[in-house]
Amino acid sequence: MLNLTRPLVFFDLETTGVDVYRDRIVQIGAIKVMPDGTKTEHEWIINPSMSIPKGASDVHGITDDMVVNKPKLGDIATELAELFTDTDLGGYNVKNFDIPMLAEEFNRIGLNLDTETIKIVDVMTIFMRKEQRTLSAAYKKYCGKELVDAHDAMADIKASMEVLDGQFAHYNDLPYSPAELHEFCFPADPDAYDVEGKLRFVDGELAINFGKNKGQTLQNLAGNDPGYLEWILNGSFSDKVKEAIKDVIR
Repeated sequence: MLNLTRPLVFFDLETTGVDVYRDRIVQIGAIKVMPDGTKTEHEWIINPSMSIPKGASDVHGITDDMVVNKPKLGDIATELAELFTDTDLGGYNVKNFDIPMLAEEFNRIGLNLDTETIKIVDVMTIFMRKEQRTLSAAYKKYCGKELVDAHDAMADIKASMEVLDGQFAHYNDLPYSPAELHEFCFPADPDAYDVEGKLRFVDGELAINFGKNKGQTLQNLAGNDPGYLEWILNGSFSDKVKEAIKDVIR
Protein backbone atom coordinates (compact mmCIF):
# COMPACT_ATOMS: atom_id res chain seq x y z
CA MET A 1 0.00 0.00 0.00
CA LEU A 2 0.91 3.66 -0.15
CA ASN A 3 3.52 5.03 2.21
CA LEU A 4 2.13 8.45 3.16
CA THR A 5 3.77 11.30 5.04
CA ARG A 6 0.78 13.62 4.60
CA PRO A 7 -2.86 13.18 3.52
CA LEU A 8 -3.63 12.07 -0.03
CA VAL A 9 -7.00 12.97 -1.59
CA PHE A 10 -8.24 10.78 -4.42
CA PHE A 11 -10.93 12.73 -6.26
CA ASP A 12 -13.00 12.85 -9.43
CA LEU A 13 -15.07 15.59 -11.03
CA GLU A 14 -18.09 15.44 -13.29
CA THR A 15 -18.57 18.67 -15.23
CA THR A 16 -20.59 20.59 -17.80
CA GLY A 17 -17.87 19.95 -20.40
CA VAL A 18 -14.14 19.51 -20.94
CA ASP A 19 -12.96 23.14 -21.15
CA VAL A 20 -11.26 23.67 -17.78
CA TYR A 21 -11.50 27.46 -18.10
CA ARG A 22 -15.14 27.80 -19.18
CA ASP A 23 -16.99 24.74 -17.93
CA ARG A 24 -18.14 24.10 -14.38
CA ILE A 25 -18.24 21.27 -11.83
CA VAL A 26 -21.52 19.41 -11.23
CA GLN A 27 -20.25 16.60 -8.97
CA ILE A 28 -17.27 16.08 -6.68
CA GLY A 29 -16.36 12.70 -5.25
CA ALA A 30 -13.36 12.40 -2.96
CA ILE A 31 -11.75 9.99 -0.54
CA LYS A 32 -9.14 11.41 1.83
CA VAL A 33 -6.50 8.93 2.97
CA MET A 34 -4.53 9.83 6.10
CA PRO A 35 -0.97 8.68 6.83
CA ASP A 36 -2.33 6.23 9.41
CA GLY A 37 -4.53 4.61 6.74
CA THR A 38 -7.87 5.99 7.87
CA LYS A 39 -10.20 7.21 5.12
CA THR A 40 -13.09 9.65 4.87
CA GLU A 41 -15.51 9.92 1.94
CA HIS A 42 -16.91 13.19 0.61
CA GLU A 43 -19.44 13.77 -2.15
CA TRP A 44 -21.40 16.76 -3.45
CA ILE A 45 -23.76 17.44 -6.34
CA ILE A 46 -23.13 21.06 -7.36
CA ASN A 47 -25.32 23.69 -9.00
CA PRO A 48 -22.96 25.03 -11.71
CA SER A 49 -24.98 28.22 -12.30
CA MET A 50 -25.18 27.35 -15.99
CA SER A 51 -27.13 24.92 -18.13
CA ILE A 52 -25.69 21.40 -18.33
CA PRO A 53 -25.39 20.43 -22.02
CA LYS A 54 -27.21 17.27 -23.04
CA GLY A 55 -23.94 15.72 -24.21
CA ALA A 56 -22.50 16.08 -20.70
CA SER A 57 -25.68 14.78 -19.06
CA ASP A 58 -25.60 11.76 -21.36
CA VAL A 59 -22.15 10.91 -19.94
CA HIS A 60 -22.64 11.40 -16.20
CA GLY A 61 -26.43 11.39 -15.84
CA ILE A 62 -26.69 14.73 -14.01
CA THR A 63 -29.30 17.09 -15.45
CA ASP A 64 -30.41 20.68 -14.83
CA ASP A 65 -33.41 19.48 -12.81
CA MET A 66 -31.13 17.52 -10.48
CA VAL A 67 -29.00 20.55 -9.49
CA VAL A 68 -31.70 23.21 -9.02
CA ASN A 69 -31.72 22.92 -5.21
CA LYS A 70 -28.10 21.86 -4.79
CA PRO A 71 -25.40 24.13 -3.32
CA LYS A 72 -23.20 26.27 -5.52
CA LEU A 73 -19.46 25.72 -5.21
CA GLY A 74 -18.99 28.82 -3.06
CA ASP A 75 -21.54 27.49 -0.57
CA ILE A 76 -19.21 24.63 0.37
CA ALA A 77 -15.95 26.61 0.22
CA THR A 78 -15.13 25.91 3.87
CA GLU A 79 -15.52 22.15 3.45
CA LEU A 80 -13.49 22.18 0.24
CA ALA A 81 -10.66 24.17 1.81
CA GLU A 82 -10.51 21.73 4.72
CA LEU A 83 -10.53 18.74 2.38
CA PHE A 84 -7.87 19.90 -0.11
CA THR A 85 -5.46 22.04 1.95
CA ASP A 86 -1.99 20.59 2.63
CA THR A 87 -2.66 17.34 0.78
CA ASP A 88 -1.33 15.48 -2.22
CA LEU A 89 -3.82 14.50 -4.93
CA GLY A 90 -4.68 11.30 -6.75
CA GLY A 91 -7.15 9.88 -9.25
CA TYR A 92 -7.57 8.97 -12.91
CA ASN A 93 -6.28 11.60 -15.38
CA VAL A 94 -6.32 14.18 -12.59
CA LYS A 95 -3.20 16.01 -13.76
CA ASN A 96 -4.57 16.84 -17.19
CA PHE A 97 -8.19 17.55 -16.29
CA ASP A 98 -9.48 17.36 -12.71
CA ILE A 99 -6.68 19.36 -11.06
CA PRO A 100 -6.70 22.25 -13.60
CA MET A 101 -10.52 22.30 -13.47
CA LEU A 102 -10.57 22.37 -9.66
CA ALA A 103 -7.89 25.07 -9.57
CA GLU A 104 -9.94 27.30 -11.89
CA GLU A 105 -13.13 26.74 -9.88
CA PHE A 106 -11.28 27.39 -6.60
CA ASN A 107 -9.98 30.68 -8.00
CA ARG A 108 -13.53 31.78 -8.78
CA ILE A 109 -14.64 31.35 -5.16
CA GLY A 110 -11.53 32.84 -3.57
CA LEU A 111 -9.70 29.62 -2.70
CA ASN A 112 -6.21 28.56 -3.74
CA LEU A 113 -5.24 25.08 -4.90
CA ASP A 114 -1.51 24.40 -4.74
CA THR A 115 -0.66 23.14 -8.23
CA GLU A 116 3.06 23.87 -8.08
CA THR A 117 4.31 21.78 -5.14
CA ILE A 118 1.69 19.05 -4.69
CA LYS A 119 2.57 15.46 -5.52
CA ILE A 120 0.19 13.73 -7.91
CA VAL A 121 -0.65 10.03 -8.04
CA ASP A 122 -2.32 9.58 -11.42
CA VAL A 123 -3.32 5.95 -11.92
CA MET A 124 -4.20 6.65 -15.57
CA THR A 125 -0.63 7.67 -16.27
CA ILE A 126 0.72 4.56 -14.56
CA PHE A 127 -1.75 2.50 -16.55
CA MET A 128 -0.99 4.22 -19.87
CA ARG A 129 2.74 3.71 -19.34
CA LYS A 130 2.13 0.04 -18.65
CA GLU A 131 -0.94 -0.92 -20.71
CA GLN A 132 -2.66 2.05 -22.43
CA ARG A 133 -6.34 1.38 -21.68
CA THR A 134 -9.45 3.09 -20.21
CA LEU A 135 -10.47 3.07 -16.54
CA SER A 136 -12.96 0.28 -17.25
CA ALA A 137 -10.23 -1.84 -18.83
CA ALA A 138 -7.83 -1.01 -15.98
CA TYR A 139 -10.44 -2.09 -13.45
CA LYS A 140 -11.00 -5.38 -15.27
CA LYS A 141 -7.27 -6.11 -15.60
CA TYR A 142 -6.12 -5.19 -12.10
CA CYS A 143 -9.25 -5.95 -10.09
CA GLY A 144 -10.77 -8.76 -12.15
CA LYS A 145 -14.20 -7.12 -12.20
CA GLU A 146 -16.43 -5.13 -14.53
CA LEU A 147 -16.77 -1.45 -13.65
CA VAL A 148 -20.41 -0.69 -12.85
CA ASP A 149 -21.75 2.91 -12.85
CA ALA A 150 -18.84 4.35 -14.84
CA HIS A 151 -18.88 8.18 -14.92
CA ASP A 152 -20.41 8.42 -11.48
CA ALA A 153 -17.81 10.35 -9.47
CA MET A 154 -17.78 8.09 -6.40
CA ALA A 155 -17.85 4.89 -8.47
CA ASP A 156 -14.99 6.12 -10.65
CA ILE A 157 -12.77 7.23 -7.79
CA LYS A 158 -13.35 4.05 -5.78
CA ALA A 159 -12.42 2.09 -8.89
CA SER A 160 -9.29 4.23 -9.34
CA MET A 161 -8.17 3.43 -5.79
CA GLU A 162 -8.76 -0.28 -6.33
CA VAL A 163 -6.80 -0.06 -9.59
CA LEU A 164 -3.84 1.49 -7.76
CA ASP A 165 -3.85 -1.36 -5.24
CA GLY A 166 -3.95 -3.79 -8.17
CA GLN A 167 -1.05 -2.00 -9.84
CA PHE A 168 1.05 -2.33 -6.68
CA ALA A 169 0.32 -6.06 -6.67
CA HIS A 170 1.02 -6.43 -10.40
CA TYR A 171 4.25 -4.42 -10.74
CA ASN A 172 7.02 -4.99 -8.22
CA ASP A 173 9.01 -1.95 -9.42
CA LEU A 174 6.44 0.74 -8.54
CA PRO A 175 7.41 3.10 -5.69
CA TYR A 176 5.04 3.52 -2.75
CA SER A 177 5.29 7.22 -1.91
CA PRO A 178 3.30 9.97 -3.68
CA ALA A 179 6.53 11.89 -4.36
CA GLU A 180 8.16 8.93 -6.13
CA LEU A 181 4.95 8.05 -8.00
CA HIS A 182 4.71 11.68 -9.12
CA GLU A 183 8.25 11.47 -10.52
CA PHE A 184 7.44 8.13 -12.20
CA CYS A 185 4.34 9.59 -13.88
CA PHE A 186 5.69 13.04 -14.63
CA PRO A 187 9.50 13.13 -14.92
CA ALA A 188 10.78 16.59 -14.09
CA ASP A 189 11.42 18.84 -17.10
CA PRO A 190 14.03 21.45 -16.07
CA ASP A 191 12.92 23.68 -18.94
CA ALA A 192 9.19 23.63 -18.14
CA TYR A 193 7.55 26.97 -17.38
CA ASP A 194 3.92 26.20 -16.51
CA VAL A 195 2.20 23.13 -15.09
CA GLU A 196 0.33 22.36 -18.31
CA GLY A 197 3.46 22.60 -20.46
CA LYS A 198 2.17 25.27 -22.84
CA LEU A 199 5.43 27.22 -22.54
CA ARG A 200 9.01 26.08 -21.95
CA PHE A 201 12.46 27.60 -22.00
CA VAL A 202 14.54 27.14 -25.17
CA ASP A 203 18.12 28.40 -24.83
CA GLY A 204 17.00 30.57 -21.94
CA GLU A 205 14.04 32.14 -23.73
CA LEU A 206 10.36 31.32 -23.26
CA ALA A 207 8.90 29.52 -26.26
CA ILE A 208 5.60 28.01 -27.37
CA ASN A 209 5.38 24.28 -26.67
CA PHE A 210 2.28 23.35 -28.69
CA GLY A 211 0.61 23.75 -32.07
CA LYS A 212 1.89 25.38 -35.25
CA ASN A 213 4.33 27.69 -33.45
CA LYS A 214 5.91 25.05 -31.24
CA GLY A 215 9.54 26.04 -30.62
CA GLN A 216 9.00 29.70 -31.54
CA THR A 217 10.08 32.13 -28.82
CA LEU A 218 7.60 34.63 -27.47
CA GLN A 219 9.97 37.42 -28.40
CA ASN A 220 10.05 36.35 -32.04
CA LEU A 221 6.27 36.01 -32.15
CA ALA A 222 5.83 39.45 -30.61
CA GLY A 223 7.69 40.90 -33.60
CA ASN A 224 6.51 38.61 -36.37
CA ASP A 225 3.07 37.31 -35.35
CA PRO A 226 1.60 39.40 -32.53
CA GLY A 227 -1.89 38.25 -33.48
CA TYR A 228 -1.00 34.74 -32.30
CA LEU A 229 -0.07 36.08 -28.86
CA GLU A 230 -3.33 38.04 -28.75
CA TRP A 231 -5.15 34.80 -29.57
CA ILE A 232 -3.55 33.18 -26.51
CA LEU A 233 -4.53 36.14 -24.30
CA ASN A 234 -8.16 35.75 -25.39
CA GLY A 235 -8.17 31.97 -25.24
CA SER A 236 -8.46 29.18 -22.67
CA PHE A 237 -4.99 29.40 -21.15
CA SER A 238 -3.78 29.72 -17.57
CA ASP A 239 -3.11 33.07 -15.91
CA LYS A 240 0.59 32.18 -15.66
CA VAL A 241 0.84 31.71 -19.44
CA LYS A 242 -1.10 34.90 -20.11
CA GLU A 243 1.12 36.91 -17.73
CA ALA A 244 4.20 35.72 -19.63
CA ILE A 245 2.60 36.84 -22.90
CA LYS A 246 1.70 40.24 -21.41
CA ASP A 247 5.28 40.72 -20.19
CA VAL A 248 6.62 40.15 -23.70
CA ILE A 249 4.04 42.47 -25.29
CA ARG A 250 4.84 45.18 -22.76
